[in-house]
Amino acid sequence: MEVHHPHHIAHKKKWNEYILEFIMLFVAVSLGFLAENLREQQIEKHREISYLQNVHEDLQLDFSTIDTVIISNNVRLAALDTFFARFKAGLASNEEVYFYIRNLALRSTFESSHIGFDQIKSAGGLRMVKNKSITSGIQEYEKMLSSIEKLEELRDRTLEQGRFKMAKVFDAKILYDMSIQQVEGIIRFPKPIKTDNVMQKDPAALNELINLVATGLNSNRYITSRLIALKKIGKKLDEAIVQDYGNSMH
Repeated sequence: MEVHHPHHIAHKKKWNEYILEFIMLFVAVSLGFLAENLREQQIEKHREISYLQNVHEDLQLDFSTIDTVIISNNVRLAALDTFFARFKAGLASNEEVYFYIRNLALRSTFESSHIGFDQIKSAGGLRMVKNKSITSGIQEYEKMLSSIEKLEELRDRTLEQGRFKMAKVFDAKILYDMSIQQVEGIIRFPKPIKTDNVMQKDPAALNELINLVATGLNSNRYITSRLIALKKIGKKLDEAIVQDYGNSMH
């Protein structure tokens, strides 16, 4: 006897079930996308705060260095003025020529603590910063830094020529004695007790040496004015960073 099994017809979904499944899938994908986007935004925000905290710390170090370099520049410029006043009046001794020229051939170089600045540039961090006063402040600060570096390079080349010329004009034994007796500070080399008659030995060579040292050192006037401007730009930039991110930095 044959047994006939009933044929089961597959369940056919209604159109509203398809719509519901589509909506559920769409919501799940959208939520996943939003969660990932939120996570990336949080990561970028953390990086932004970290970069700007480094910039803030760089600026604090720079402000201290700027003050030190300005003091050094002013001390040397004052010493240069004193030397020229005595030299022009015919009052400078040979020992004073050694003392002033040897000390004035030195220079103080401003070296920016630019770890944070380099980091934020190499990582494309500027695009993360929404505050335009901060991004423009960083750009203005770096532009002034570049200007100072060029002036310092020009000064250093001129003073280097002066040091080479000094080797031809000054007595090596006297310079050596001054070197081994040098102390810490801006004016490092002591005035020698007795020297050769350097002002009479080769007046033309001495005149060239004094010109090179004076020309190089006079660049300090321009460098100092730019350092003051740099600090002003940096203070304004730092205030903007602290105002926007101070509570997030620690």
